[in-house]
Amino acid sequence: MRIRIPIINLLIITIMKSIFNYIIIGIVFSLSLAACKKGYIDPISKVDPGNDEQPPALDILSPSADIQYPATTDAANFDFKFNVTDDIELSKVDISLDGALLRSYTNFIDYRGMSGIYTYPDLGLGAHTFTVVATDLSGKSTTQSFAFNITKYNKILESETLYVPFNAGGDYKDLINFVSPAVTGNPGTTGETGGHNGAAYQGTADAYLSYPIAGLYGANNEMSFAFWYKLNNVPDRSGLVVIGNDDNVDTRNQGFRLFRENGTQDMTINVGTGSSDSWIGAGSQASGIGVWKFITVTISSAETKIYVDGVQKAVGTYTSKMDLTGCTKLVLASGGPTFAYWDHKSDLSLYDEFRVFNTVLTPEDIQLLMQ
Repeated sequence: MRIRIPIINLLIITIMKSIFNYIIIGIVFSLSLAACKKGYIDPISKVDPGNDEQPPALDILSPSADIQYPATTDAANFDFKFNVTDDIELSKVDISLDGALLRSYTNFIDYRGMSGIYTYPDLGLGAHTFTVVATDLSGKSTTQSFAFNITKYNKILESETLYVPFNAGGDYKDLINFVSPAVTGNPGTTGETGGHNGAAYQGTADAYLSYPIAGLYGANNEMSFAFWYKLNNVPDRSGLVVIGNDDNVDTRNQGFRLFRENGTQDMTINVGTGSSDSWIGAGSQASGIGVWKFITVTISSAETKIYVDGVQKAVGTYTSKMDLTGCTKLVLASGGPTFAYWDHKSDLSLYDEFRVFNTVLTPEDIQLLMQ
């Protein structure tokens, strides 16, 4: 037997639900008003900002040193970076290049400070001066200028396929191909005098750089890389330079992995040869903790060598050339996505003057690079 509910009953139920909802809303609103009247919510009051006593403070982040372009480049886009703060409120910030106004900032999200980036198109070679003038509401102003020179970078060796000088201000650009890497995490650079030659890369937790490897290596996948390195042994292990198989991150049969580990800071490279891999150990590098050392690795079709300060520390042979199947990027200062296991994660050490070559360097080449 079917039970039939008259339409009038359905209307009554709908009306009752609506009345109930309005009652709930009314109760909530009444409680909110009562809370305000009884002082449960703190009133909004004006806070005296104090006297405007200090002029604005300036910091030009980029440029921080002279700039180099690739030998084939006469002009390129450049990012000017700067920070401005004031104790009360900014009124205006003007930036100029070589005496010509680039932009005047008058609207600020944070009226006490700003972080500015201005991209200048086709900045040419030669001497330049970047100037920032900041003015606060009371009329006090601060001016800061930075003079710099743009020249062309000429390769030390013709086989050089990547060069990263690590300029201050977070500049990780490769001056051979004039491309910036993919940046993971929040690494940084030291000040202008913190590196072996100018600024240096400063590793941080969960951070690394990734450069494309297309065009970096030569025939039979031969290559070399070299860099200045100041070892930080905390944590006690990390990846340094890694090329791995993006399609199979668990294999070591492709690419290579230069890493350090243990209290003795043993430096080892693992090279994948397709069906297997080879391990070459350079022994303890504990003597290099906090000291600049020049690290060089050469990879030929038959052997890999590790040099420290131009002295050969290890050599290992294999019967097949290094396999680069599935490899697309070089990771610096970490094991990265293909070699983070065994805690070979990010390196907090300093790196400077990182170079890659498409051939096997000779001891004479290494000595030339160290000069």
